[in-house]
Order: sequence, then C-alpha cells, then structure tokens
Amino acid sequence: MQSPDGATGGKRPTAPGRKILILGSGFGGVYVLRQVIKALRRHERPDITVVSDENFFLFSPLLQEVAAGAVEPRHIAYPIRKLASRRRFSFIQTTVTKIDLAARQVETDAGTLGYDTLVLGLGVVTDMSGLKSPADNVLTLKTLRDARGVRNHIIGAFEQASIESDKLRRQALLTFIVSGGGYTGVQLVSDLSDLIYKYLTEYYSVIDPAEIKVMLVETRDRIVGGLHPKFASYVIKHLDRMRVDVRVDSRVTDVWDDRVEINGTEIVPTRTLLWVSGVVANPMIAELAAERDDIGRVVVDDFLALPEFPEVYAVGDCAHYKDPASGKAVAPRAHTAVRQAKAVARNVIADLRGAERKRYRYSDSAETISLGESRAVLRIYRLRLYGFPARLLWYLAYASLVIGKQNRLRVLMDWGLSRLLGRDTTFIK
Repeated sequence: MQSPDGATGGKRPTAPGRKILILGSGFGGVYVLRQVIKALRRHERPDITVVSDENFFLFSPLLQEVAAGAVEPRHIAYPIRKLASRRRFSFIQTTVTKIDLAARQVETDAGTLGYDTLVLGLGVVTDMSGLKSPADNVLTLKTLRDARGVRNHIIGAFEQASIESDKLRRQALLTFIVSGGGYTGVQLVSDLSDLIYKYLTEYYSVIDPAEIKVMLVETRDRIVGGLHPKFASYVIKHLDRMRVDVRVDSRVTDVWDDRVEINGTEIVPTRTLLWVSGVVANPMIAELAAERDDIGRVVVDDFLALPEFPEVYAVGDCAHYKDPASGKAVAPRAHTAVRQAKAVARNVIADLRGAERKRYRYSDSAETISLGESRAVLRIYRLRLYGFPARLLWYLAYASLVIGKQNRLRVLMDWGLSRLLGRDTTFIK
C-alpha cells in the first residue's frame, strides 16, 4: 500500500486500483461518489465502495414536508444501487462499528474494510442530552421513519381528541410543541401549522380550532440565530399569523408522557414534543482519534481533509470547517454539503492521479427558510425575497437537488397536488 507523503497540499503518486471507501449515503457521501465517477477516465479503475446502513439517499431537507403530508415518503428516497454508472462502484448495506485511522481500516457488521482514501459522510444525530428522561411523546425528525411517525402521531392525536370527553386529556392531545427554533424547527412548525389549521380542522369539525395550541420553544433570545435580522423579523410576524406561540429564552426542562415543564416552572399539558433542539456528531465520528469540536465533528483543513490523516476527508454535517471570514464553523446546510462534496471529489481524483489538491473555498452566497406551503424568505447574495416568490424559488432550488428524474418529478407533483387537493391525512399503522 502506497503511503501518502504527509503534505496535505502536495502531490501524490498515481495508485492503480486505489481503494476509495465512502462512509454514509447522505448529501456528502452520495455527491462525492457521483462527482468522482463523473470525473474518472475510461482507463481509471479505482476500487470504490460505499457503506451505509440505509440502501438509499435520503433528501433530508424535505422531511418536514413528509411529516406534514405534503410529500410522499418514498419520493425523497433514491436507491444507492440505482445511481448512474453503478458498475463503477460497489455498495454494502451494513453498520459501521469502528474506524481505525492509524490502521486504515473500517470495521462493520459485514466485516473489515481497508482503504487508501477514506471519505467520512456519516452526518449527525439528534442531541437528546437536554432531556432529563425519555418519554413516549418525544419525537425526532432525522429519518424517514421519524417523518412518517410524526405524521401518524399528529393525525392520531386528532382522532383521539375527536372522541375524548375529558378536558385536560383533550387539551394535552391538541397541544403540539416543537423544541428548537433553528432552521429545522421553524420549517417544521410552519408546515405543521399549515397541516393542522388548514386541513385537519376542516376534517375534524368536532374540534374547535381555539382548543389547539402550536408552540415553538427556543433557548436563545431569537429564533434562527444566523438569519438576517430583517428575515428574522418577517419570520416572527408570519409565525404569529400562523397562530404559532413562539417562546424565546425558554427551554423544555422536563418531560412526561402527558405534559412538559418549561423553564422549570410552567407545566404545559401535551402528548406531542417534537425535539429538534440540536445535533451531535455520529458516534463513530465522535470516537475518532483526531481533533474534534465540542459536538464531536472532526476538524478539517482547507482541503477538507483531516490534518493528522491527509488520506481521510470529511464532508457535510460531520465536518467542522472554519469559515475564514467569520472564524466560525460553517452551518450544516444541504447546499454546503453538495459544494464540499464537489471539492472533495476533485481532491480524491487529484490523489488518484498524483496531482495537487485544490483548496475548498466557502461562499455564503444564499440562505433560505420555508414558512409553510406559501411563504419563505430567501437571500441570494444581496437580493432578498419574501413571501410567495421566495417560496417558489425555494421549491425550484430544492427540486433541482433531488436525485433522480422520477423522484424530482414526483416531488414536484406532490407539491402541486397538495396545493390543489389538500394534504394526505391518512393514518397508517
């Protein structure tokens, strides 16, 4: 096995049959795979292997739309084996159990895999450390199963409330709390408000809309902390119009099956707590013998490689890349992961050919957040858009990132049909 020369930005000798191992099937891993295969010359035949515990790429930015019945679950999942040029890589559906950087080995439930180049794209998991104890009414939103579970839970709550005579139990069933006022939390609570007030109140006529409470709880003094102040003001006003009770400088301090405690004093009856209050690195990343940040992500250099192990790249949510302009870690966003994946793919190809790596340059050129089915805020460089025009561009931007023509078409059709015919409110056990 050819060892690297140790200089992160230097040239590396061409290695026929080089083993490239990609861990994870999210934005980072899948887009690295696609870009590497696209760039390969006909005679170049590296041994590329993708490892993931799911056999599909999940378009996670639309999970809240699945949870709110606007998009069908299968339409945001694309099989890894169905990717173009699939004969130029192999896929193993298994769980990673250990990553030994010194030995250049990855242990999985299916056996041990060696590598010459490793791409870490294992992402993050929901941080549950803020909860004193788990409860049956706590739901998360990281997987397709989570999204389906949230939708079933909300609809199930309305089914039970429609026949519940006890006032306190009915109040708990019709109170929905989202903990976490970041991008995910705001988009989730907006879509849930649309589902509840525009559709479910129509179908469950025995329930008075005045009985329903939708709440967003955020620990900081403002929601979506990194959002432009004018955007933040617009978001707050729109959430108020959507009948969302926004609580800043607040936190869920305890939780039971039928109530939560806020700020250690206020007890709110509820059977629904949607926990999107933060993330931590995947446990396999957090255990690596490399420099990591306070939430376990590995620190990468300007080439998106680990300084201590230049043959190892990290991309997307599990990578801590410091923005040279602000000095802070760049926020985890889908479009950022895609751009990082392209940069990593270029450097993987450079390693393969013994060429010089190129630095990744972060650009904070856009930010957007959806506010239900008809509103959004969007910034592209200095251009700022609000309301429906921003939402329309949001639709187009995210649809362009959906992998697979059929999935892209199905998602666009889902959006159109949900606006024309209403959202899916079937309860599937």
